[in-house]
Amino acid sequence: MAGVALRRSVTLRGREEPRLFTPPLRKLTKKSSLGFLVIDFAEQVLGIDLLPWQKWWLKHALELKPDGSFRFRTIVTLVARQNGKTTLLKILTIALMYLDRVKMVLGAAQSLDIAREAWQGAVELAELDSELREEIEYIRRTNGEQEFRLNNGARYKISASSRSAGRGLSVDLLILDELREHRDWSAWGALSKTTIARPNALIVGISNAGDDESVVLNSLRESALSGEDETIGLFEWSAPDDCDIDDREAWSQANPGLGYTISESAIATARATDPPSVFRTEVLCQRVDSLNGAFDLAAWNSCKDAAGSLESVKDKAVFCLDVAPDGAHVTVAAAAKMGEHVRIEIVAAWDSTEEARKGLSELLSQTKPMALVWYPGSPAAALGPLMREYKAVELKGTQVAEACQSMVDLVRSRRILHPGDPLLDAHIAGATKLPSGDGYRFARQGGVGHVDAAYAAAGAIQIALTHEEPAPLPKPMIV
Repeated sequence: MAGVALRRSVTLRGREEPRLFTPPLRKLTKKSSLGFLVIDFAEQVLGIDLLPWQKWWLKHALELKPDGSFRFRTIVTLVARQNGKTTLLKILTIALMYLDRVKMVLGAAQSLDIAREAWQGAVELAELDSELREEIEYIRRTNGEQEFRLNNGARYKISASSRSAGRGLSVDLLILDELREHRDWSAWGALSKTTIARPNALIVGISNAGDDESVVLNSLRESALSGEDETIGLFEWSAPDDCDIDDREAWSQANPGLGYTISESAIATARATDPPSVFRTEVLCQRVDSLNGAFDLAAWNSCKDAAGSLESVKDKAVFCLDVAPDGAHVTVAAAAKMGEHVRIEIVAAWDSTEEARKGLSELLSQTKPMALVWYPGSPAAALGPLMREYKAVELKGTQVAEACQSMVDLVRSRRILHPGDPLLDAHIAGATKLPSGDGYRFARQGGVGHVDAAYAAAGAIQIALTHEEPAPLPKPMIV
């Protein structure tokens, strides 16, 4: 059509090479990596066309030393969900069994059902090919006793990840799926020791990123990054830590199967429906503090403005006070509109409500906030009489959830400015979501967590944006 420029759509493809990886010791060839042979087995015997990232992984993860043994004993792989890691593990297992490179394979996951699904997939690959099927000695499908054995003696068993898993076995290939679910060292201690007597054993841990409680995954990753142990390899497809959550190039870094096994529109849907912390760990393969975190911490960090202040708008500032459930911390935050942004700062903090009673009077005698805000019915009720004496604005009922959700949304859209105060940063990072009606407010971690700075900030922001008529505070009482 004349005069109309047609735009050709371009499919976004996932990255073949991981963002972080342990570099090879030498050029990878058929002599220096078993991966080439496994790729040939997958394509020529199994008839499977591997994805570019799967080929890359096989070549690098199965690097060989000059004596022909595996370079790595432990391989840590991080990749976002639904990118083809289960298929990769099935192919790896079947190939090494039929190529007579392993005698015992043990697959473990957080539940036996998940381990069984991977095991069943590997068995089906062997049964589909007539030549491979002829080499099967037996398949035991009895629940809890699943075993797949070849005529060459290679066996494949499964187990749930537990402190008793694998005991009594001597394992050549240990596959640990969803390594992020190891919240203590008991399962790792039991499973990893099954390989200790095998001279050319391989532990393959694969997962998407976890949170601060993923102690085994986090520790192994840090060891690999440090380079102190040359037997640990890291291959991580992840988005950069400080990326924007909507950065589609970052999506491609964490999702090597993008454009192959998953679509860009599917990721966009997840972005629209997932909480930021869930999207970051599940789709961007980024470690988060908590999987139920209320705030997008990358967005919060990008809102930092250490050089700014509230000085130019101090007459329009709103103060909000909140108290921790144990009464051991009290915070006053100040907020004011600054153009299209809202600036938030911590103006006072005390270690007890008694200190706060005296300190608040002194603070208000020196400043003239447009309004003072608090949450009746919350732990701040300990200071209720004093707040009512100052005729403080009350946020209660659905207003509490509204204030919390509004602040989270403003952070996500980068409309908040803050100085990077350590106290506020810590409370923002620790704030999780507590369902409230159809929305949420900030959880106080079973009644003992300190998120009072986050609540104080949310309340100050809410009234700074909605309070039109300044309400002069009464003259402070001299204590």
